[in-house]
Amino acid sequence: MELSMTEQGIVFLFSCAVGLLLGAFYDIFRIIRIAFNSRKLSIFFQDFIFCILSALAVILLVFYTNSGTVRWFSLLGCFLCFYIYHVTVGKIIMFMAKKIIDFIRRILNFVKSVTVVPAVRLILSMIKLLKKFARFAYGRFKAAREYNYYKKKMSAAKREASRGFNLYKYKKVPPAIKKSAEAELKEQAKIIKSQEITRVKTHAYKNSAKKDQSLGSLKELSSIKFK
Repeated sequence: MELSMTEQGIVFLFSCAVGLLLGAFYDIFRIIRIAFNSRKLSIFFQDFIFCILSALAVILLVFYTNSGTVRWFSLLGCFLCFYIYHVTVGKIIMFMAKKIIDFIRRILNFVKSVTVVPAVRLILSMIKLLKKFARFAYGRFKAAREYNYYKKKMSAAKREASRGFNLYKYKKVPPAIKKSAEAELKEQAKIIKSQEITRVKTHAYKNSAKKDQSLGSLKELSSIKFK
């Protein structure tokens, strides 16, 4: 199917419009990369999606303008306008987008430093205080429980001891038994005293006998005459 010069010009203009739209659409992905610091994997998927959508747009352009017949000037118009947009308007848009994104980041960082950071610090300090209070409360509870346990044990021991003291409680001794016990103690004291006197006399007698024996031996030695 042959096209006139006017129709070819219209197809070329449609191709240029599609190229401009594709350039603007690609700038959206570039702005997303700058705003969110995209990594290599996310950039790969963004480019992959852009390529698929660009291919669909070119196919629709060909079917709408030339009934599915591919014309070289239509493809040339798409790529040429895409490149021109990318090196002219695209650069200006990206420059402005970077400035706006940097300004928004500064505002967000300021808001974060004023609101979020103090709130996080406050929450962390409260968590630390709650941990300390919980440890203190647990320690006091543990000490109180141990104190109650030992108190129960001590009260039980006191009850047992009081039972024993009540069993062996002092009772008043009758006078007759008291007198007999005192008399018996006096008799035992007399016996012990007499035994002590006897022991002393025996010891003295033994000592005197030893002295007499030593004096007799000296007299015998003095009576001996040496020739």
